[in-house]
Amino acid sequence: MNLKWRKSKAKNDSLAIAEKIAEKYKIDPYNLEELRDIVLAEVRGEVIKKERKGNSYYVTGIEEWFTEKIMPSTVVLSEDDYKKALYRSFRLLVLGNIAKTDFGSSRQRDFGQIWTDFTRGFLGEIGIEKFFKEKLGLEINLEEIELGDVKKFLPSDITKVKEGNTWRNTKMNVSIKTSKIGSLWLDIGSQLQHSDAFIFIKIALTTDHLLSFMKDNGLVARLVKMGEQLGEVSDEQTEIDSLNKRIKDIKPVPVYIAGFALKRDMQEGSLIVHQTKRKRIVVGGIGEYRKETADEVIGLGDILPGKHLACISSLRWKKEDWNTIKKGV
Repeated sequence: MNLKWRKSKAKNDSLAIAEKIAEKYKIDPYNLEELRDIVLAEVRGEVIKKERKGNSYYVTGIEEWFTEKIMPSTVVLSEDDYKKALYRSFRLLVLGNIAKTDFGSSRQRDFGQIWTDFTRGFLGEIGIEKFFKEKLGLEINLEEIELGDVKKFLPSDITKVKEGNTWRNTKMNVSIKTSKIGSLWLDIGSQLQHSDAFIFIKIALTTDHLLSFMKDNGLVARLVKMGEQLGEVSDEQTEIDSLNKRIKDIKPVPVYIAGFALKRDMQEGSLIVHQTKRKRIVVGGIGEYRKETADEVIGLGDILPGKHLACISSLRWKKEDWNTIKKGV
């Protein structure tokens, strides 16, 4: 399955690749848009390879990539899992002393945006627990969340492992970093000394997941009732039906465990820089991003120096790699 890849039509071609995969394989729990975003990131990150034929580029090894990497690295979170993550993040934001700014800037974020970000983080925690149990046959426990400064619980750590009927402390520190499904980089910031390994999890959380939750739990109907009482709605049931028809149903959440990086990978690796006529751009690799490294990072833009980054193509993800983590913890 060799399919054309055009940088100028990257999103369209990624969707075409997703559609070709769906013709031959069952892509659940992903939908076409989610699989498109994964394809887009993994072609840009050179996990999926391209070869040149004449004046065009074609992606190769798509079937092996999908069957040997994507599906074995995917777990599914239920509606209840989503609700747990939603509540945990809500409680933390209301009761905890959480800064309302973006990390590394003074830009204020509203509650809804932070709620979504933290919900994604908690979904990542639930997802890695399922991955270890379902794929590695190992029960793990993550650190308990403490109310207070965000630095106390980000990134999340695997703290205990179950052996037989007893739990023991881990022998190595393993941290979890969660991001959007189309993310290209594992970004651990300045947390290199925090852990021995860093797992990168990508969550296919839709942009309208809160709307779907509201619909599923009758909150849309309650809003319409409020609108009716205030004279904003003339026909309550018609309004409810009209709104619910436009809102997608809540669905299971796919979680893609893209891989992990060891501390020594970050320390010993280097970032790949592409020089254009006007600037230097980091396009791959693994290591520390310094001021003199480049002018920006593909997919991240102009970021603060001192961060440790790993492109998804530099992550460890094969069975033998995960066995090292399994034996190490």
